[in-house]
Amino acid sequence: MRTRSNLWPRSRPWPHLVLLSMAVVFTGCPDKKEQESPASGTATTAAPPRPPEELFSSLKCRNCHGEGSMFAAALVNARSKPDETVAMWILDAQKVRPGTGMPSFVGLMSTQEALSLARWIKAGNPVAAPAEP
Repeated sequence: MRTRSNLWPRSRPWPHLVLLSMAVVFTGCPDKKEQESPASGTATTAAPPRPPEELFSSLKCRNCHGEGSMFAAALVNARSKPDETVAMWILDAQKVRPGTGMPSFVGLMSTQEALSLARWIKAGNPVAAPAEP
């Protein structure tokens, strides 16, 4: 009688390669910035990166990092860190520090947008809104 170990001996890594290949096929490659145009068959570029102000607003960063909010000081602390470190944290904080309360923005912004947002934050933004009369 054949056992599972006889069917797929550990010396053959192909089952792992098949599973990995299937994962790539079904999830796609997140680093691809070009898509095939069905009409012309030529590559077209992705949408231009959004400005950091728009990202900060549309992704609701202000809820946690706006003036007077619980994590407003985190933006001040980020200003002394390298751009790439801040961008990595913005894009996927869970990868940097598992269990942190900051959500992942993978798929919601590109690496280029995260780097742009990091530079914007390091430049002293968001600027505090003037007090309402």
